[in-house]
Amino acid sequence: MSRWSRPKRLSWIASPFAIWGLHFFGIYSIQGLVCARGWQAGGAWAGIGVATLAAFAAVAWIGLRARRLAGADGEPAEKRFAARLVAMLSLLSLVAMVFTIVPALLLHPCE
Repeated sequence: MSRWSRPKRLSWIASPFAIWGLHFFGIYSIQGLVCARGWQAGGAWAGIGVATLAAFAAVAWIGLRARRLAGADGEPAEKRFAARLVAMLSLLSLVAMVFTIVPALLLHPCE
């Protein structure tokens, strides 16, 4: 089997959306805990901000790494294709995170 095996490539392709999914779960879990336990909204917004910055940084790192690999000469065509795909999916995942975070930041918890 080659160094660039299919399971590794598949997990690399799925990683931006896995991070987005964890971000989505985390944001709305924080919102739910604030409502259920009566925590302060400021703490919720701080937690949401930290989770969002971490998720944005992770997806941006994956996307930039993929973009750099997509433009590399001498790499096999299938590896460059997977890198282009990951770069585009990373961009789409960043847009999805923005759509996830906007309602959480604009509305107070429990409204």
